[in-house]
Amino acid sequence: KLVDDDESYSKKNKKSKLCNQRLLTSADEELDAVATSAVESARSMKAKAIILITMTGKTARAVSIHRPNVPVLAFCPDVEVARRLQLHRSITPILLQSSLDPDCHKTRMGVLRAEGARTARELGYIKGGDRIIIVDRTKGKAHDMYP
Repeated sequence: KLVDDDESYSKKNKKSKLCNQRLLTSADEELDAVATSAVESARSMKAKAIILITMTGKTARAVSIHRPNVPVLAFCPDVEVARRLQLHRSITPILLQSSLDPDCHKTRMGVLRAEGARTARELGYIKGGDRIIIVDRTKGKAHDMYP
C-alpha cells in the first residue's frame, strides 16, 4: 500500500525529467518548459510530427528527453549537429539546406517553418490536413506566424 501512495504522490508532484536530473538555469527551465509543452501538445492534439528548427541541437535534445510518441524532425544548418542528434531517441535530423541564414536577424522564421513543413510532407512524415507542432527558439514577431 505504501508503494501505491508513493507512486500517486510522485505522479501528482511530477517535475519534468530534465529538472529531475540536475539543477537548471532559468534558460534551461524555459527550454524544458517548451520541450514539455511540445511533446504534451503533440500527444493531446494527436499530431503526426514535431518539427524543430535548431541551431545547436539543444532544443531537440530537450524534446527527446520527454520521449515523444511521434517523429521529431530537427532541421539544423550544421552537419556536426545533425550527426550528434542521430543518437537521440525519435529525433530525425535534417540538414537545413536553404539560402536563408537562420542566425541572420533579417531571416523570417515563418519562411523556415514553412520550409520545414514542406520538407516533412515531401519525405512522407505528414500529409495535407495533418496536425504538426513546430518549435524554434526565436522570440518571433507577429508577421512570423505560419498560417
